[in-house]
Amino acid sequence: MIFTRIFDTHCDTAYAIHRLGVGFDNGETHITKSAIEKYDKYEQMFAIWSNPKRTDEENWEHFYSVKAYFEKEILPCKSQKFVPHLAVEGGALLGTDLSRIDILKEYGVRMITLVWKDECHMGGAHNTNKGLTSFGKQAVRKMFDLNIIPDISHASDKMAYETFEIASEYGKPVNASHSNLRSLREHTRNMTDDMFKELMKTGGVAGLNFCCDFLEYTDERPATITNMIRHLEHYLELGGENNVCIGSDFDGIEELPVGITGVESHVVFCEELRKLNYSEELIDKIFYTNAYNLFEKNK
Repeated sequence: MIFTRIFDTHCDTAYAIHRLGVGFDNGETHITKSAIEKYDKYEQMFAIWSNPKRTDEENWEHFYSVKAYFEKEILPCKSQKFVPHLAVEGGALLGTDLSRIDILKEYGVRMITLVWKDECHMGGAHNTNKGLTSFGKQAVRKMFDLNIIPDISHASDKMAYETFEIASEYGKPVNASHSNLRSLREHTRNMTDDMFKELMKTGGVAGLNFCCDFLEYTDERPATITNMIRHLEHYLELGGENNVCIGSDFDGIEELPVGITGVESHVVFCEELRKLNYSEELIDKIFYTNAYNLFEKNK
């Protein structure tokens, strides 16, 4: 098997091209139409962010604006080789209106990152110790009812465990679309080993985040592909062969690890894994199959 397939569970490219006012084929973003054409199959979760500086209503209206741009610039490029998917980053745009989840489902949203920072009507983010609110628990249940996957990246530990508990009632998966491991990099945005084990019990996936600050970072020593591999290997040590994938966070991060320039660098990352004697089957699971199987089963 030759590595030619990618399924990335998180990027901010749709949001970025809307903000910049550029098309999908441009020279400014980490992911572009021309750069992904080298792959035989490329699937991407395009997240629309809820900015905490906006009100809930402003975020809801902004979602429509970015979605329209996504439909104009990215969706027309869909083909057998390129499959774009829509996601939401930050449940603040729901306000306190559960019917908005039905609307998001109609628009093709496959996954919702529950929170982003601080608190919203859903509950508390990673920089708080707040769990799901009563509304947040209702919203998570609604997501499971509609086969929208809740995403605990950015969630507080308390919120994550409460989401796992609800997931166990439904027998449905929870994702961490772009999160690394706290045992290797002490950061509240990263998961503990136990959180990942609980996530695996739900059947969900964790996307390896390329953000330097969530890998290993100091001013004197920026993160490298080696740091990415350390997190990946610990995911595998914890039993995550079928539960780890790529969640690059491209166009949502300012600084990339040394050796990574954008979506074209997946081949570089892959070659480093081959040097470590990763099998082609395992590489394909990490880069494509694990995420594909999950979303295929949850439509």
